[in-house]
Amino acid sequence: MAEDIPVVPKAGSLLLNSGNIVNWNRLKRKPSQSPTISECIGTTFQAFINGSDKNELQYVTDLNCVHQKYKETVPKADRGDFKLTVKIFLCSLLPIDVLQEAVDKVLSELDVSFIETVIVAFPEVDNEELTLEVVQPYWKALETLVYRETVISLGLADFDKKLLEQLYEFAEVKPMVNQVNLESCCVMPKELVEFAKEKDIQLLTHNDPREKDGEGWDPLWVLRYSVLVKCRGIVKSKGYLLKAERDVRKRKTMDLQDMSAPDHGFVSKVITELWTCK
Repeated sequence: MAEDIPVVPKAGSLLLNSGNIVNWNRLKRKPSQSPTISECIGTTFQAFINGSDKNELQYVTDLNCVHQKYKETVPKADRGDFKLTVKIFLCSLLPIDVLQEAVDKVLSELDVSFIETVIVAFPEVDNEELTLEVVQPYWKALETLVYRETVISLGLADFDKKLLEQLYEFAEVKPMVNQVNLESCCVMPKELVEFAKEKDIQLLTHNDPREKDGEGWDPLWVLRYSVLVKCRGIVKSKGYLLKAERDVRKRKTMDLQDMSAPDHGFVSKVITELWTCK
């Protein structure tokens, strides 16, 4: 049996846009179910492969995978009717310019000039508690986005009362949102609730499990956006953007024989069971 040929052997970077998953046919048939992030990636990558010249892909070094069928922008004439919320999942403590990169990407893909709310989820730091010293440079970068009027308000995920209070005292642009994962905390801590009420910080819940790195490819950040129709309280569009990189020189140590398959190959090795779309 002849050995399968890798689809993108020279690719060292990947930018992926799932498009509006609200309009995916699978969601229309099963409205109570949502695709996992690995399904979003797999379906998008499969569509990209199917619509590309396989010979040309052999020489591509930077992949820009967009699910063109479902790519949408926010109508400029109706921008005031929508609220755009973006949650950036940092997969590791990278240079702070990744925040600007992620925000610029969603602005470009949705063709908007500003975002109402950006929420950042930090990764675990070698199984240690996150500290203010780690958060500070990232928060300053986020404040710059507010000063530039690219972002209106800022939020965080999974900050306890101690760290939230420390950041609040440090910040010039105060956090307006703190998401709490109820899988690890079934009841909001009383001290956190009291502090948030005192400082007018909105407490929201989520059930986004922490990411698991894939083999070969290193996810740098994953971004989830949602566009809410203000007057009706319904989600008009929702999707994922992802940035990943790999060291192509280590390509031979990886099994990339079936990167076009959504159920294994690329998906299972780039990102496996990241977050459930909620």
